[in-house]
Amino acid sequence: MEFIAAKKDFNTALNKAQGIPEQKNLSSVMANVQLESVGKESVRLTAQSYEVTLVTTFPAEVKTEGQMALSGRSLFDASRMLPDAPVTLKAMDNDWAKLVAGRTDYKVPGILPANLPERQEPKITDQVKVSCDLLLEMSERVGFTMSADEGRPNLNGICMKVASADGGVRMDMVATDGHRLSRLSRLVENAKVEQALEVIIHRKGVNELKRFLADVDGDVTLGFQRNAVVFLVESGYLLVRQVELEYPDYMRVLPDEFKWSFTVDRSEIVRAVQRAAVVISAEKTPLIKLTLEAGRIQIMAQDPDKGDAHSEVDLEYTGEPLEIAFNNRYLIEALNALPGKEVTVKIKDHSSATALVSPEDEGILQLIMPVRV
Repeated sequence: MEFIAAKKDFNTALNKAQGIPEQKNLSSVMANVQLESVGKESVRLTAQSYEVTLVTTFPAEVKTEGQMALSGRSLFDASRMLPDAPVTLKAMDNDWAKLVAGRTDYKVPGILPANLPERQEPKITDQVKVSCDLLLEMSERVGFTMSADEGRPNLNGICMKVASADGGVRMDMVATDGHRLSRLSRLVENAKVEQALEVIIHRKGVNELKRFLADVDGDVTLGFQRNAVVFLVESGYLLVRQVELEYPDYMRVLPDEFKWSFTVDRSEIVRAVQRAAVVISAEKTPLIKLTLEAGRIQIMAQDPDKGDAHSEVDLEYTGEPLEIAFNNRYLIEALNALPGKEVTVKIKDHSSATALVSPEDEGILQLIMPVRV
């Protein structure tokens, strides 16, 4: 096999796939990507892991049709260093390949293509068209609260609920690690589904979604099948394994009433928390204490080795005073995941989840648990 492609097209395809092949055991067949000709004018790249399959096609001038299976790590590293010139990739007799651009060339290790596992093809039973922006918003506003604890596999992803609603399809996307929770609710107008669906999209697929959609505009077909969720675009698809377990009933942790509530400039309180966090040692729990009083909120942090920090933000508040503490990183990430100029913070008590919402967008909710001090 041999083809010539524009460096931009070649690197765009590789960038989509770079996080998928096996990274630790480079001798595994799963550490390789497949390249195969599709006629004389395009090449298909396939990257697979146990959780994710990515297939993307890019334009190329195919000199010799065929296929290659090359080390993903070696190919990605070499492609980043190529000069700005057309890229030629040609198979060698030992299953390696020669990568050339301008006066730079690399020999990339490979294996016999037949040794690669069979590519997972979509077998969709239900589907709905959604905007690319909605999926990127899901990744940004919800994905950061997915659990990385392998001991709780049902939390290792985003729970997506899809159901018919007045005017279209209602989509609820939720992630939690047990200490915090994010929920995004959106109505996809003029869409329909035959039945209500609930799936858990594996965290590896969620993390790859942003790269996959980097150059995509318009709608994406969101497909559902028995054991996977598929994101289809014109150039290919990203197939993500479902976590086939039951997701916790997160509605039980949503407080139904609050004793304290205040609205504050979101960027001001983010900066105040960041200023206080300067004195927190990396080895300790990043604890921030908030003191709510009439007309202001105080943000404080203490560390016996690095000192104390204190900052204040004005706000319109005349209710009962309150002292409460949060994990600094959780608080900043929740605030940054909300849109708009202001944030409303709602607190029930010191042992219930605190809600952070945007007055401009009721479809986004961030919950974080207070820390007892």
